[in-house]
Amino acid sequence: MPSTLWEFQDLFVELRDGPAAGWGGEVLQPWLDRRPHLVAELHELGRPDSRRVSVPREGNHYTALEGLYAFSRIVDVLLSAFQPGNSDPQLLDWTSGKPWWRGTIPGTSAWSTFRAAIRAAPLAESSFHPFFHEIVSVQVSDDADEPPSVIGEFWPGAIVGSMLVARAGVAVRAGAHHLDADVAARSALYWAWWRCNRRVVDPSHGWGHNSQWSTDFRRDYIAEGHLYYNVDADPSRQPNRDLNDADRIDLLRYRCSIRTDLGADQLPFDDTFVEQAP
Repeated sequence: MPSTLWEFQDLFVELRDGPAAGWGGEVLQPWLDRRPHLVAELHELGRPDSRRVSVPREGNHYTALEGLYAFSRIVDVLLSAFQPGNSDPQLLDWTSGKPWWRGTIPGTSAWSTFRAAIRAAPLAESSFHPFFHEIVSVQVSDDADEPPSVIGEFWPGAIVGSMLVARAGVAVRAGAHHLDADVAARSALYWAWWRCNRRVVDPSHGWGHNSQWSTDFRRDYIAEGHLYYNVDADPSRQPNRDLNDADRIDLLRYRCSIRTDLGADQLPFDDTFVEQAP
């Protein structure tokens, strides 16, 4: 049976063209209540064993990964309510010079309503780990060897079953040997369609109205005591790059540069990695 998750694309368009600023549950809840099949499919994909199941192409239908990608754009919009604004022109759609998101900003309650409606569990990790945490700001420690620690949260993360939906946005404190404060908080964020506060790199960028939706979601799982990053990657498609293995894995795990800015022109989308869960 073809995936129905592409219907989140319809919600994206409705949110872009419709509600006034500060919208929340009054918009999201009725839409999701009418589509319990979407929540059921999300939870089927969230099963631990689903990480082993490849997502097939289904002719002219959107695949589950493409449907999840539409879903992830909704998540990006909801998280914008918690992000500081930034007037840097590099944050704009480079094909048009306009903002990536041209709708209104939701209220902060929209994210919690959405998480509850899709039955997503909160991420309860208090110790910093790039699987669970997106770096928003960095406080420099006097001790250059101090590892990153969470000192504040901008927004909570979410997980459906074993599948990561969104990392928590956090402020961290770290020594310079672990993170460069400006690089870790301001470098290009990969696998993100939009952020208010930093440049993003998304495979859909630059494609036309229809083609952009043929983008795959990055699936990450926590299962059986391990963290699985980008399980649908195809390493055979990986072009040669001038990155060493450590930088490649850091870019995959953190989704951004952390010490030296690696730029916004890397192609990490077919890297994959497995490590022990903390």
